[in-house]
Amino acid sequence: MLHSVFLKTLRDLRRGFVWWSVGLAGMSAMMVSVYPTVRGNAALNKLVQNYPEALKGFFGFGGVLDYTSPAGYLGMELFSFMVPLLLLIAAIAAGSGAVAGEEERGTLDLLLAQPVSRPRLALEKFGALVTESVALGFVVWISLWIGAAAVGMDIAAAKLATATADAVALAVAYGAIALLAGCATGKRGLAIGIAAAAAVAAYLVNSLAPLVDLLGPVQKLSPFYYYAAENPLRAGLDPLHLLVLLAIAAVAAAGSVVAFRRRDLA
Repeated sequence: MLHSVFLKTLRDLRRGFVWWSVGLAGMSAMMVSVYPTVRGNAALNKLVQNYPEALKGFFGFGGVLDYTSPAGYLGMELFSFMVPLLLLIAAIAAGSGAVAGEEERGTLDLLLAQPVSRPRLALEKFGALVTESVALGFVVWISLWIGAAAVGMDIAAAKLATATADAVALAVAYGAIALLAGCATGKRGLAIGIAAAAAVAAYLVNSLAPLVDLLGPVQKLSPFYYYAAENPLRAGLDPLHLLVLLAIAAVAAAGSVVAFRRRDLA
């Protein structure tokens, strides 16, 4: 097993993956089960549309507020905040612990004693992060698809898949940033802090940009803009926006290789 850092890392992540899967599936099922009480409620929809503009900026997935429609409901209740937040936490935890966690536990020496180069180790760690994130995204998608069919929610499985794929790509991007910070510093807590701070700042910039003129010019620098701007639950997949998120992940992963190769581990 130690000859494959990728498989060893997946083995280390397996217990957390089970609990993340249970939590994500349960949350998805619970939110979908509530939808029949919302469907067709014009008064509730009007109430939501009268929310303050600042609040709409945080909960309006893709800028569209139609709370009683399947896409509007799932966008506000899940994809505007909860789904990306939970996937981000899982990815940042995996990324920060990939190298820095091994170093703090004293197990990095054991890995590097194997016939594994530093670049390969960093890339296989990144591969395990991606695999876990995709698997958790699949759990979200299958839970929503089954739940939507059970309650008669009229939304295509393909739209659910594209929205989930965007959330996974966003999570992988920040997981890669956490990996880069961990490879550069060797400190897991610092890596978590850097990635989390970057995510919070980007979320606030994207959410408040429509209300704050000063933030307008920098909105497109936020990864959250490319996640939510086109509302994949309604419009489907935007290949360019998905490519931007994947490019961020790829650049951070490449930076991880360079940082880990150059750092003195003594």
